[in-house]
Amino acid sequence: MNVYVTVYPAKNGDCFLISFSENEQIQKHLLIDCGYTDTVKAYLKNDLSKIGEEGGVLEKMILTHIDADHIQGAIRLLKENNVSKFIEIKEIWHNTFRHLSDKKQISLDKSQKRILDQLIRRGYPVRENEIKGEQEISAEQGTTVGALILQGKYSWNSDFEGNAISTDFHKKITIGENEELVLLSPNKRKLEQLKSFWRDELYRYGVSYDGGNSELYDDAFEMFMSWEKDTSIKQSVKISAEKETFQDLLQKPFKEDTTVTNGSSIAFILKIQEKNLLFLADAHPDLIVQSLKEYKKDGIIKFDLIKVSHHGSFNNISKDLLELVDSPKYLISTNGGRHNHPDKETIAHIINRQTNFHREIYFNYITDNSKYFDRADWKKKYNYSIHYLNQAPYNLSL
Repeated sequence: MNVYVTVYPAKNGDCFLISFSENEQIQKHLLIDCGYTDTVKAYLKNDLSKIGEEGGVLEKMILTHIDADHIQGAIRLLKENNVSKFIEIKEIWHNTFRHLSDKKQISLDKSQKRILDQLIRRGYPVRENEIKGEQEISAEQGTTVGALILQGKYSWNSDFEGNAISTDFHKKITIGENEELVLLSPNKRKLEQLKSFWRDELYRYGVSYDGGNSELYDDAFEMFMSWEKDTSIKQSVKISAEKETFQDLLQKPFKEDTTVTNGSSIAFILKIQEKNLLFLADAHPDLIVQSLKEYKKDGIIKFDLIKVSHHGSFNNISKDLLELVDSPKYLISTNGGRHNHPDKETIAHIINRQTNFHREIYFNYITDNSKYFDRADWKKKYNYSIHYLNQAPYNLSL
């Protein structure tokens, strides 16, 4: 069984197409996140159209969490696919407000509708150094990912009987005879934190939420949650690059990410025959550690590939997590355009551990921090190498 991971140029975001093949003939495909609008325009749509023309389908389209750098491109993709149907999507995983709320439909008064409509019209945030025109943000009711899924009548979270994607509902989902997804995140606790944050923010805007659901809530929730601030805290002690040592990086204390949107990330193990791939989205390490310990009671879990959480943020990795997992291949997706990811501390902790195999660190962009570790003495001492997936076809073969 051959496995190919296409790592698209998604700026500071994520967009991966996983393809399984036997005897050089592609059989199945999974899409994880869609990056930004231009990710879809320049790269993803062309590949999906070709798959569709050849009779292929997407087994799953997994949108890991509500953040513009992961799902904004899905708006462009679904809008166009709803019109031209260039690719069949058998199942979409996407948690939005309807999966966190009561099933009953409710009516909203004029004041509530006006406030929710204002939240929707603000659209997705435009990040620093990004061009608003490239993003083609739709900021009106009915143009969110959730609304477009409904419009296209896709199978939505049906693996979880229409409920939220959650480890408390299902832990394993079968794709085929020899393929399955083992869900690691989110759980009910993380999703409740997301819901509580939304309820508190509604109250701050003058909307009292007491249960129930509506499509207007869905749209406002998706747009608003994409604005949640990144509370990652960098170390206050600054060390100049000239004086910074490898040991300095290892000694900096870990402070876990607390953003509720990242905590709601869909993270999983993808098992394809004898291959095991770990995709961590932007998940919190505390829940990943808990789930991995349930998955395997003791010993290090060796994966064929680990997609590092949150673009290599040090707030999404921990000593406990690194004591549980390892791989000859690590993947970090970012152009460094937001928060200067990946953090040097993350890479240092990954390569510092003793191993009897060679580690390959893959980046889809050349960044200052990827170049920082491209040192012959360190690569020899810590037994690793630096690789880039920044040119077509952007493929990593397993």
